[in-house]
Amino acid sequence: MIGDPLVFLVSSIFLIPAALLAIPVHELGHGYAALAEGDPTPRNRGFLRPDPRLYIEPYGLLAVFLANVGWGAPAPINEYRLRGLWGKIAYALAGPVANLILAAIAGIALRQTLAAGGLFRVDSIIQSPLGYASFVLYAIFFLNLSMFAFNLLPLPGLDGWRVLEALFMRRNPRFFFNANTRRREIWMVSILVVFVGSFFAHVSILGIVMAPFFQPFSTLIFGTCIGYPALLPCLR
Repeated sequence: MIGDPLVFLVSSIFLIPAALLAIPVHELGHGYAALAEGDPTPRNRGFLRPDPRLYIEPYGLLAVFLANVGWGAPAPINEYRLRGLWGKIAYALAGPVANLILAAIAGIALRQTLAAGGLFRVDSIIQSPLGYASFVLYAIFFLNLSMFAFNLLPLPGLDGWRVLEALFMRRNPRFFFNANTRRREIWMVSILVVFVGSFFAHVSILGIVMAPFFQPFSTLIFGTCIGYPALLPCLR
């Protein structure tokens, strides 16, 4: 599939509505969790509304099409108002969990359309409205599950890192301070490892590190682990 330009083009087009759902849902999850844990800042600043313009971040959106992962511009919060350790963890996990819930809804709906005869292939889009609906649901299911898995990675700026900060910041403040100040360098090295390593190893390094989060939930929701043209986070 990756080598077929038509499949890649069509798949990228269907990622547009998927991204317009997945990114705001992720950030709204964080916003509502912050509100529930004692910080009214997202509500007071007008961020608790499903307006994609509030949350779309250029690099995060570009990553959706280049790597089939993504992130958004976060709603402003006052971390010091969050209720202790578990409040911070709940805030960090709420975005990925929101994506997981939407992925489950789309995945269940996709199974129903497939049972009715739909297919998420390029030729099925042309053949029937059911094929079109299947591909839309396929893109929404995959991207939300991909964002769930990707944002749980322990990289500075992602939600997995926020969980580690909440758990270990007090014990190792210097480590987290140094890592956060070198965030750009860490990301540059990580991106280099992913692309160069994938080129020489002929496997998706990003897919491998996301697989422990992606594969079990894809199998649970959809019955099998499925990828997208640019990303296959499924271990064989």
